[in-house]
Formats: sequence, structure tokens, C-alpha cells
Amino acid sequence: MNRDCFDVHADDYALSESSDNDIVALCKNGKLCSISIIPNLRIFDSSVKKFLEAKDNGCENVKVSVHLNFMEGKCCAPVSELPSLVDGDGYFTVSWGKLFMWNYIPFLRKKIKNQLTIEITAQIKKCIDARIVDESALRIDSHQHPHMIPLFFEALADSIRENKFKVEYIRNTCDPIHFYLSKKGGLKGLSVANVVKCLILNFYSHRVSRYLRKNNLVDSYLCGVYFSGKMDERIHSIIPVFEKKTLAKKRVTELLFHPGLMLENELTDEFKKDGFNEFHLSSNRKIEFDTCNSL
Repeated sequence: MNRDCFDVHADDYALSESSDNDIVALCKNGKLCSISIIPNLRIFDSSVKKFLEAKDNGCENVKVSVHLNFMEGKCCAPVSELPSLVDGDGYFTVSWGKLFMWNYIPFLRKKIKNQLTIEITAQIKKCIDARIVDESALRIDSHQHPHMIPLFFEALADSIRENKFKVEYIRNTCDPIHFYLSKKGGLKGLSVANVVKCLILNFYSHRVSRYLRKNNLVDSYLCGVYFSGKMDERIHSIIPVFEKKTLAKKRVTELLFHPGLMLENELTDEFKKDGFNEFHLSSNRKIEFDTCNSL
């Protein structure tokens, strides 16, 4: 594998102590190029401290992205400024479906976008203030990829412009299905839900690509949505395809793993969605850890 083509990445740092330990172990073993930190969960401060301590012990070259989170936990901005996004206690009531629907309702669009911009700014500034991200070269993605929805991406672009954030990288969640079709058995075991999700994200990715080119930012492919939740040995046959396409298109490919396993006793009242909790606790995260460790 040509490491110049690939950004081996772990999502969901600052999800739980157990999950963080798995991700830090991979960083120390030199297996990860980058990680994403969740800004808005209670464990954030201790997670920052753990990673900064690890930076002197094998993690010094690992880049850190802001993992914008509107799906779980509490908001970082004042509750009163986000009436459509949170309940009275500040817990997010947002879902991917709601954001998708709001994107196509003209009379709600401006109001929702303004609230999204406020919270995006608060989450980015929290990471900057904690000195866990590089303020001069920000990297940005999101939990469950809602930043790919045009409404959300416009809010992100507004936040970047209004605050003059210096951005190095924004994830373009583009996981092309034809890459998998070029390998016999490449689509084996794919869930229908992941295929549908990818087709929607890939459709939106063209708009993101235009923004990246306009702002002289690197464009990317992403391997880790079709196999999301089970990045197992199948990716070894797919990596050469991504490598070839990446070189031809002068992009990078982000190999996206969720290698941190959360323990059941770490589920707090911040985690209110059963489907997400099942994903956090899934033993497939151990499979993803082992796959990442084998690269």
C-alpha cells in the first residue's frame, strides 16, 4: 500500500475511555495517520489530556480533525440559540432524516442553517481552545456524515468564512460503488442500508468537490462507508483499486475505521439512540481494530 495515497483514519475519539484507549494504541503503533475528536461529549477534556500526553510517545505525527457531532450529546453553543436542534436541556434532537428533509423545505432552510452555523462554530472553537487541533490547518468531518447534506455544508462554509478559519482538509464522503464492482466479490456482504446511504452521499459529493477545488483544498475518496461497521479483510482486495484511482485523479483516499470499542457501562444519558448505541458497542469494532492494525 502506497501510504502517500492513503490517510488511515479513526473516527470517534472522545467517545469513551475504552474506545480512546484502542485508538491511542493504534496511534502509538504507527497505524494511524489521523483521528477525529468528538467535541461535545463529557469525556472531551480527559480525552484531550490523554492524547496530548501520548503525542510525546509515538503520536506526534497523527493529525486531528474536528468530528462535528449533532447526533448525540449536548450542544456547545447556548441552548437558547438552537431551538430547532436541541431540547430544553441542550441534548440534540437532530437526525440525518430531519436534516435531509429540512434541506428541501425553503421556509425553514435559513433558520436551520443559521442555527447549524452557530453550533458548528462553537464545536470548532472548543477544539481550537483545547489545543487539540492545528488552528492553522484545520481538518473537519462529521459524525454520521451530515456535513455532506447541502444545508449543513452551506452552514459549515458560512462558519469558515465568518470566522476566517484556516482549513486544510474537509472530508468528501465519496465511496464510489464502481470501485468495488471491479473486484470479484467486492460487494459481498454489503448491507442495503449502507448502499443507499452511499448513493446519497456520493450524489452530494460533487457539490463538495466543487467547493474544495474553488478553495484550493485537496479532494478525496473515502473507503469506509460501504463497509461501515465492518472494515474487515475484504478491504485488502479493494485498496489497490483505490490506489490506482487516487493516483489517476490526484486525490487522496481516506481509509475510515471505527476501531474503538465502547463498553456497555460507559453508556451515559448522552447516548439516547438505540441504533447508535448498538454501533458503539458492536464487536465489529474489534474487527476494525485488528484490520487497521494489520495494515
